[in-house]
Amino acid sequence: MVVLTAYAHFLPDSIDEALAACTVVRGHSVKEPGCERYDFYQSADDPSLVVFVEEWTSKADLDKHFEQEAFKEFGAAIAGLVRAAPEIRIFEAVLVS
Repeated sequence: MVVLTAYAHFLPDSIDEALAACTVVRGHSVKEPGCERYDFYQSADDPSLVVFVEEWTSKADLDKHFEQEAFKEFGAAIAGLVRAAPEIRIFEAVLVS
């Protein structure tokens, strides 16, 4: 399993638009082959911070996700809404329980 976490700091006045874009891309992503979980959360301490947590069956499935039109449209939609490039971390994981 591959786990992705991403931390996106949005401009405070754009958070509603950013969350709408996050909702759209999630709707497409959860239907993709290999997507086991795709969620995002708004930080309680900093409402402009959104954290994505994704689980994919394989790195190949995640790579295909990055090539999807919906993901590209999401990137374009948030390009002017973020304070900086999102921090993305990708991990190989083994479920232990």
